[in-house]
Amino acid sequence: MLSDTPADPRIAQLRRRKQIAAALLVFATAVLLAAHLTQQHIHHWSLALLEAMAEAALVGGLADWFAVVALFRHPLGQRWIPHTAIIPTRKDAIGESLADFVCNHFLGREQVAHKLRELDIGTALARKLADPATARRVARAVTRALPRLLGVLSDEKLHRFVHDLARDKLRSVDLSGLAALGLDRLTADGRHQALVTDVLRVIAEKLESPEIQEEVKTRVGRQLGRVVSWLGVDSYATGKLISGGIELVQEMAADPDHEVRRYVDAQVHALIARLRTDEKLRHDIEDFRDGLLQQEAFGDYLRGLLNETIAWVEADAAREDSAMAAKMEGALREIGGRLLEDAAMRDWISATVRGAVEPMIDEHRDAIRTFIVERIHRWSAEEMTREMELSVGSDLQFIRYNGTAVGALIGGLIFAVLRLSSLLG
Repeated sequence: MLSDTPADPRIAQLRRRKQIAAALLVFATAVLLAAHLTQQHIHHWSLALLEAMAEAALVGGLADWFAVVALFRHPLGQRWIPHTAIIPTRKDAIGESLADFVCNHFLGREQVAHKLRELDIGTALARKLADPATARRVARAVTRALPRLLGVLSDEKLHRFVHDLARDKLRSVDLSGLAALGLDRLTADGRHQALVTDVLRVIAEKLESPEIQEEVKTRVGRQLGRVVSWLGVDSYATGKLISGGIELVQEMAADPDHEVRRYVDAQVHALIARLRTDEKLRHDIEDFRDGLLQQEAFGDYLRGLLNETIAWVEADAAREDSAMAAKMEGALREIGGRLLEDAAMRDWISATVRGAVEPMIDEHRDAIRTFIVERIHRWSAEEMTREMELSVGSDLQFIRYNGTAVGALIGGLIFAVLRLSSLLG
């Protein structure tokens, strides 16, 4: 929207400077008339000099007034004068020239690339992140923006859209084939054996804990109750059972070729084959998937979880000692410190940014040029003239000031030269 209201300070400034320029012309006219009338009664060279200077000042001021006005409109509304109202009559051509100037001299590939090469982007980024004040401002800004972002994500319309989209997409997913592929990749070439070994070792260590053994004894006693009493299985016997279990788990952890582990592997491979070939199993999995997608409770649970998260984030962000902001600030400062110590990473960041930006210069320069041209084309001639005059018109009034002053000086100089030549002749 172009500035067009009296509240715009540029309007007052332009009006004030126009008044000063007009006052100079009035003053020059008054001096010219006064000097001319006075010379009818008093003949003195100083009055002639004053008249010559005032006359030249008036001519210079009027000439520059004409030049400045001709940029924006027809002087005195006289359309017959050629090459006036230059801006409104050549609006589109000016827009294209402006777009060419900006793109060629500010957005040229070589200019932008040279500037990027001059900048040590990696070091600048590292210093900013390592600076406590900058890290604090960034952390607080992100923390304050996060509730608004989550608020948008919690909108019911968005929930419904995402729910419907996810439901349609998940219905087309072959869960059986996906599960088979995942298990097949997990067990290919025995990749899962190291993980199974680690899990078994953790289980064995946990079972060796006195607290866990006591808990097992208690639960066994609670579950079996009278059967334990009837069988005569006392605490000692229960401990033996636990020890045997620990020994079995340790054996399985130490021997990847243990028969139990082979049995489990065989069952997993059998399950993979069934997931790929057993139509009934595949149908049951699809029914389970569709049933889960149809349950409103599942969506309500996710929505409630999100709402609770948003409430916590909002409460934390409102606090001066925000935990999220503190964590983020610490992370940013740590990243900045690490980057300051790692010259190779800083160089990689600088090179990556240059490599990403430079190919985009030519691609987007034409788009920027088109945007400038189209934006100026959409302006009416009156709008563009008004905006241009408000932008540069105040400074152009100095041309009128200077024209009046310089005209007076030149008039005085010409008078002096002619006077001197007459005296010498």
